[in-house]
Amino acid sequence: MEDGAFRKAELISKYLSGDLSPGEQEEFRQWLDADAANGKLLAELENEEQLDRDLRFLSDVNSKAAWENVGARINNPVPEPRLPVYLGYWKYAAAVLIFGLLSYAVFDAAYKPKGSVVVTEAKQAVGNDVLPGGDKATLTLADGSIVSLEDMENGTVREENGIRVSKKDGQIVYELVKQGNNTAVTYNTITTPVGGQYSIVLPDGSRVWLNSASSLHFPTAFTGQNRDVELTGEGYFEVAKNEKMPFMVQAGKTNVSVLGTHFNLMAYANEGVTKTTLLEGSVKVGNGSSSRTIVPGEQALTGENVQVRTVDTEEAVAWKNGYFQFENEDLRTIMRQLKRWYNVDVDNEQQIPDKHFTAVISRNTNLAQVLRMLEMSGELEFKIEGNRITIQENK
Repeated sequence: MEDGAFRKAELISKYLSGDLSPGEQEEFRQWLDADAANGKLLAELENEEQLDRDLRFLSDVNSKAAWENVGARINNPVPEPRLPVYLGYWKYAAAVLIFGLLSYAVFDAAYKPKGSVVVTEAKQAVGNDVLPGGDKATLTLADGSIVSLEDMENGTVREENGIRVSKKDGQIVYELVKQGNNTAVTYNTITTPVGGQYSIVLPDGSRVWLNSASSLHFPTAFTGQNRDVELTGEGYFEVAKNEKMPFMVQAGKTNVSVLGTHFNLMAYANEGVTKTTLLEGSVKVGNGSSSRTIVPGEQALTGENVQVRTVDTEEAVAWKNGYFQFENEDLRTIMRQLKRWYNVDVDNEQQIPDKHFTAVISRNTNLAQVLRMLEMSGELEFKIEGNRITIQENK
């Protein structure tokens, strides 16, 4: 979370508890005068009934992690959250709410314990709500037969031509069980639907995580000079090192060449640009007419040419780690991600308000809770009707 957002939270919590110094009073007045929305936000915080409702909403999230992170930033002992709010906890409650209202999330990735999520588990959808996606995929074999992986038990799917295909603990694993030069190479395709994700271990030991609405076309054995695969949608790759046989990914007009590395490749057709984000090693990214080599912490954007920029890699791979991470992201991009994960549509997509959000939200969260977090900005109202989302801008 940006220090600016925390500073605003600190000023408001001090104002509510009467602890502003003379200098801070002027700083607070300037913030209040800067935007009419700031006054509206303050009025909402001073409304005890609204405060109680918001805290009850936040009680549905992983409050222990949230309070520990808020306490660490304030550098004070961390009290257990209680509802309704007692006077002794007022500034902590205000700080938690302001973090939500100004940064549109309970806590930011920089202060989130590794492996933790905002919401511990999805709740059963009630009324106008939608459950999150999950591990769903189909495997298309060389003979054209299609295997649904979602409900399949662990065990061997098929073994032929020296290749064993198995499901193990929620992933598909390809293993070479018969050595020799006569291994017949065929091609398989793993496909995730909207609202699905899956991982696969390829014959060379490389592992690929597929995001929703994605597919990977690959050989059942790697022979020849390169290890060639084709991606649509988005995938995170942990490529087994083999200096004699480069790993090549083709995603539309973008091609990525590596020897052994970790990277994320986002190539959804409706995103307008392909993004290759490197976490480890080095990769060469090209589009047929130009190419660039990037290093860890860099992202290559492929359109008419290849551009390179420095990025927060955690944001790029957040989906693979089980959460949404938005850093001043525009609402249109956010809604595209929600559409793919919750299998919903958005009314009047061309008229989505030009708003930006910063948030860290578990992908294991029901859709209604995700939209409620975005509503905490006070600028928008979301409604779910069946599998459609409508957005209304508050005037």
